[in-house]
Amino acid sequence: MTESLISEVSRPVSWGEMDLLGHLNNVHYFRYIEDARVAFLNHYERLDQGLYRVILKNECEYLRPVIYPDHLTTRSYVTHVGNTSFIMMYEVFSMQQQGLVAIGKSVIVMVDPISFEKRSIPHEMREKLIHYMQEFNQHGK
Repeated sequence: MTESLISEVSRPVSWGEMDLLGHLNNVHYFRYIEDARVAFLNHYERLDQGLYRVILKNECEYLRPVIYPDHLTTRSYVTHVGNTSFIMMYEVFSMQQQGLVAIGKSVIVMVDPISFEKRSIPHEMREKLIHYMQEFNQHGK
C-alpha cells in the first residue's frame, strides 16, 4: 500500500442527500469529510497503540451549494501535530462545478480507551504525521 500525503475519496452525490431546498444537506458534508478522514487514518491503525482517536472539534465552511447529480472528491491532510492532538483539513471538490464547494477542519485527540483521558500521540504515529505534514507544506499546497 502506498501512503500519501493527501488522502482522496471520491463518490457520487445521492439523491437522498438533498434537502428541501434542492441542494446537499449540510450534515452530509460531514459524512464526506468523515470518509476522507477515515481513509487517511487507516494508515495509522497499528500505530495508535490501542488509543482512541476522538474528534474534539469539527468545522465546515460551505462555499457553494451542491446540486444533484454531482460527484464529490474530498481531500484530507494534516496541518498541525501537537503532543496529544493533531489537526486535519479537508477540501471538498465538485466535479460538476469544477471547483471547491466546502472546506473542513477537525481537531483529533488521542485518549485512553478506559479512562478517556488525553494521552500523547504514540511516537511512531506522531513522527509519521509530522513527516506528512512537513511534506505537504513543502510540496502539496
